[in-house]
Amino acid sequence: MKRIPTSRRRASESGQAAAVVLIVLAVFLLGVLGLVTDYAQIWAHRQMAQSAADAACQAGAGDLFLNYENASGASGSYGLDFSWIGKAFTCSSSSGNSVCTYASINGNPGNSVSATFPSSFAGGPPLTGFGVIANPYIKVDVTENVPFTFSRFLHSQASFPVHAAATCGISPVTVPVPVVVLNKTAAQTLSLNGNPLISIIGGPLRSIQIDSSNAGAFSGGGTSLVDLHLAGPMGTGGDIGVFGTEPQPSSKNFNPGTGKWVSPAFPYGDPWASIAAPSAPATTGSVTSVGYGENGCPDPAGCVEFSPGNYVGCKSSGSLTSGGNGCLAIPIKYNINFGVWTKNTTYTKGTAIRPGGSSGFVYVATNSGTSGGTTPVWPQTRDLTLTDGTVIWKNVGNPTSTNTAIFDPGLYYVGSEGLQLNSNSTVRPSTATGDGSYGTTFYFSTGGSTELSVASNSGSSSNCASVTNSTGLNPTGSPSNCVIPYILDGTGNAATGSVLSQPLRCPKGAANPAQLTSSVSGNILMGPCTGTLAGVSTDGLQYRGFLFFQNRSSVGTANWGGGGQFLLSGFLYFHDSTYSSVMTLSGNSGSGAYALGSFVADKVALGGASGMTMILNPSTNYQILRPTLLE
Repeated sequence: MKRIPTSRRRASESGQAAAVVLIVLAVFLLGVLGLVTDYAQIWAHRQMAQSAADAACQAGAGDLFLNYENASGASGSYGLDFSWIGKAFTCSSSSGNSVCTYASINGNPGNSVSATFPSSFAGGPPLTGFGVIANPYIKVDVTENVPFTFSRFLHSQASFPVHAAATCGISPVTVPVPVVVLNKTAAQTLSLNGNPLISIIGGPLRSIQIDSSNAGAFSGGGTSLVDLHLAGPMGTGGDIGVFGTEPQPSSKNFNPGTGKWVSPAFPYGDPWASIAAPSAPATTGSVTSVGYGENGCPDPAGCVEFSPGNYVGCKSSGSLTSGGNGCLAIPIKYNINFGVWTKNTTYTKGTAIRPGGSSGFVYVATNSGTSGGTTPVWPQTRDLTLTDGTVIWKNVGNPTSTNTAIFDPGLYYVGSEGLQLNSNSTVRPSTATGDGSYGTTFYFSTGGSTELSVASNSGSSSNCASVTNSTGLNPTGSPSNCVIPYILDGTGNAATGSVLSQPLRCPKGAANPAQLTSSVSGNILMGPCTGTLAGVSTDGLQYRGFLFFQNRSSVGTANWGGGGQFLLSGFLYFHDSTYSSVMTLSGNSGSGAYALGSFVADKVALGGASGMTMILNPSTNYQILRPTLLE
């Protein structure tokens, strides 16, 4: 046998070793490449799993929201099944709920998807004030085993577990408030019959939201019109959102401008659900009579002046001592009797007397103190004062009218008599300090048909051309059956004796809306600028808050008749827990009718030639609930 040289044998062995090294290196590189490929696939699956978890979670949160907000409407109108909510589950091939459906659409069907319903969530938003939410949160888990392929060269593991999770829930979001009609299921929750008009200027993009799931929730017949062409943040148009599936009204009944009809649209819910109702004041409200110009009284024949306080159990008829608790029914149906002066008597601030008998001037104590021992000579000139012992008296004129009322700033806690503005009445804000809020809130504590009642001829008094504060018992000029116009900036008018007004603009508020003229006739009421019931703004300005606030535990009716002009600045809120309260406008209430602020009611009905121009504020924000991806 021929012997191989040692040198050649060594070269052959070296070549074999090199080949082995190359093979091992190739296997290693293939393994590394496989590992990179497998982990790229794992990363892609993780992203897909997270997308599926997010989509399924948000779909589930949408159903949590609808179940909380309007379960009967959503199930009745859209056939949605909420029976799965609140019970942990794992999806199967036959699962039909929204969680499993959206997980499947996003590539994760079957038992790789599960859901639980935690009652709390670390870092979750506070839900105080929104009532009982049985299932506020949902957590969706997606688990998938991704098989290894080429990387099996490097290890024996067959697959890699991929897990993704998402937590969603019902969360408060801050939004500007449009006109919201809250009833959940009824037909004609926003109803216009005849030729009424709703015109909205400015405000958020969503101008009107109708929460009813009924296919006939909006009813606009005849020549009625919802005019939104000047609505929205740009003033070019606004949307109407309707939870129910309802076709867009014809152009003769609906003018959205650049806005649109959105149906179906998520229900809005009560934007003021978290606002606490005011408590009953410890003191009763009081009423007295004051002369023209006193605290802004615009009537030459004088005014009845109300102070804030509790009006539950107020007196509605008969005789009442000045400063007593008379009801808010204008013209007043009771006689206000003034006291007489006596020496060495203690009088409290605000006490009104008529020392000259039934036809003399009325004097009001501007401070608390004790009268002197000698009968004073009472000045017969309006606005003059005299010092009597330690009391300073002011001549406030000779008020005779029962038709015109002024309201001092503060909270009016109203009972079963409600606020009644009957025929020939006129109401205005007082320029008195009151509680310092610059406006009034009327809280209707008991509900009922007389909660807010405005007759057809309320606010229709003619404007006074000229009035003079005279030294006689009555002003001269045009003292009968007229009221001076309301001046928006609060200044007076020389022709009417320079009677001041409460300015429409809050002290730190925005400029008056350009759509209004410098003066307005009729009924004027304004909500507070400061305090817990004032407006909440994102721009740091003051806005008028709750003007009318209904007890949520009582069904109420607000009926605003036509014929007169009015300007309401503030929030109008007519809602109860059964969603049955109605705001009705009838007759010709649209003539010169303005509402500045926001309007929320369970149902709204307009008839005849009624209507209202609403100037909404896009910067006054409150919280509503929305389904949200939280984690």
